[in-house]
Amino acid sequence: MWTDAQLASHVRHMGAKIALFGLHTFSMLLLFNSIKHKIFYLFPLNLLSFINDSIKVQTSNFGLRITRGVLLHGPPGTGKTSLAQLCAHDVGVNFFQINGPEIVTQYFGESEQALHEVFDSAIQAAPAVVFIDELDAIAPARKDGGEELSQRMVATLLNLMDGISRTEGLLVIAATNRPDHIEPALRRPGRFDKEIEIGVPSPKQRLDILFTLLCGVDHSLSDLQVEHLATVTHGFVGADLAALCNEAALICLRRYANLKKSCGDFSNDITEQPTLMNGETNSRNQSGSATSSVSESDTSVASNAVLQLCMMDTTSESMEIISDSDKDHNLKVSFEDFQKARMKIRPSAMREVILEVPKVNWEDVGGQNEVKAQLMEAVEWPQKHRDAFNRIGTRPPTGVLMFGPPGCSKTLMARAVASEAGLNFLAVKGPELFSKWVGESEKAVRSLFAKARTNAPSIVFFDEIDSLAVTRGKESDGVSVSDRVMSQLLVELDGLHQRVNVTVIAATNRPDKIDPALLRPGRFDRLLYVGPPNETDREDIFRIHLRKIPCDSDVSIKELAHLTDGCTGADISLICREAAVAAIEENLGASVISMKHLKKAINQVQPSEVQSYQKLSAKFQRAVRSCDTNELDHMPHKSGYTSFNVRNVLKSCALLLPIPAVILYFWTARSG
Repeated sequence: MWTDAQLASHVRHMGAKIALFGLHTFSMLLLFNSIKHKIFYLFPLNLLSFINDSIKVQTSNFGLRITRGVLLHGPPGTGKTSLAQLCAHDVGVNFFQINGPEIVTQYFGESEQALHEVFDSAIQAAPAVVFIDELDAIAPARKDGGEELSQRMVATLLNLMDGISRTEGLLVIAATNRPDHIEPALRRPGRFDKEIEIGVPSPKQRLDILFTLLCGVDHSLSDLQVEHLATVTHGFVGADLAALCNEAALICLRRYANLKKSCGDFSNDITEQPTLMNGETNSRNQSGSATSSVSESDTSVASNAVLQLCMMDTTSESMEIISDSDKDHNLKVSFEDFQKARMKIRPSAMREVILEVPKVNWEDVGGQNEVKAQLMEAVEWPQKHRDAFNRIGTRPPTGVLMFGPPGCSKTLMARAVASEAGLNFLAVKGPELFSKWVGESEKAVRSLFAKARTNAPSIVFFDEIDSLAVTRGKESDGVSVSDRVMSQLLVELDGLHQRVNVTVIAATNRPDKIDPALLRPGRFDRLLYVGPPNETDREDIFRIHLRKIPCDSDVSIKELAHLTDGCTGADISLICREAAVAAIEENLGASVISMKHLKKAINQVQPSEVQSYQKLSAKFQRAVRSCDTNELDHMPHKSGYTSFNVRNVLKSCALLLPIPAVILYFWTARSG
């Protein structure tokens, strides 16, 4: 493992610009041993054969075709660019980098000439590596009527890739976040022979990255707390974890600043206008507004502040704003700082589709205990008790469909189970996936599940799924968009081997409108009816909604639950709000609501219509637990259960006896 000083020297040698945790980002890359080995497997055959004649002879004897191109792809922030730089440095070859967006110019022929110059320089300096960052920017897929510049750039790059097959000691590595947008001709054998995916780190890799990042931070975290952070940071890449450490250190800085400010001996300059790492002050734009929170200036401000307070390097200069006596426990980044920072940092791969899940717990959902238990078994148990499933030799439910009247907390329970389980939550409404462009709707479904797999463990929640998964075959003029989307959704739900740690939850008011193919076991294993609350559940719901509203002593929760028969959770929420409005209408200075206000609101709010949903419950609800003997005794007709007694046995036996036994048969019939 390199030291920070060695890494800093290496970074300065390459002219790279890194922020505070840039050094540790390079240390972090040393942890991806499996990925490095994949690339190092290619380096000896290509570059070392140019250096070592014996390796070249062995390569020729085996008839091996040397790999000329490697394509690295994966989510942003996983370290593709830095990994290529580090591997080239470890092998000891020259490194030439091409930044895709920077090489494209508006003048005819200059972009192609720039590509030729880089490749010519690399050939003269062989053995060398040519690294193309953001390949999709200079080599997008060629389409009819596409931009002329893009087509020229692609043609030039194709010729250069074909030309390096006659050049020894040259390897081309490219990186992209969007491999599907690259010209397919580049991905054939002979050009980019190998494609290596650098995915989201696993919990074990996140733990190693966090330990490496925390080596240069004065913190008070125990090993168990670091392990907890690695477990709950689902979908975080290396850049996200570095940002998490930065934000936690900034929170520590603010806490220290508030403490010193309260004592009257801390300058406001640190919090109001910090000094940048290059000595400049935080600039403002011409309109006078502050720069964006993600600008380079703010990044430098944050890095400088954290560097001054948290990076306790023995070789660094003495801190100007903090004396040695201030280096106490107040300056150590605590576990609480990281918990607060985690609420602010979102995974890079989830920023496009993630829905902010409110802080909803099971205590915020009144009643529906059976549905809660089923959701916990489907979502929480596979994460907390995976060994139990493996020991029994079964798999957890793959999907849960909740249906019932509107306003019965279906969406709220989906968010609560995601919050309780601590999983990434991707929520979409059915109509959001439809597009007027052919193929875009199906692509949106594929992209949604791809992001869920990338950021697993996660929950995909489809609200109003009946608008997305309508019964197929209703269009008379061919296959409709909804049919294609439905087919794509079935394909994704059937990909069980790819949906590891991905749970699908859906909610609907109209299960009768959903395609039956979606409701079979294996896709949605559990169909849960979320009906209107009973009287006990209504008491819980009233307590939840009235706990934040000051109430008079005459308010009776039990009486309110009795008066609201047939009301849903949404109806009860409306009753509480209307009661508060009634109290204000009666007296603008009112500070509490009384029972008369609640009764007035009950008379104004009409209960939702739920009778039709009772029939849907009997038709669609799938039993997930066997009924016990007592339940069977109380429902002989529903379950097809036939009572068993001695008289019935005598009747059956008498029919099998000779004719003289007819008397016995008639006797039993008459006595019955």
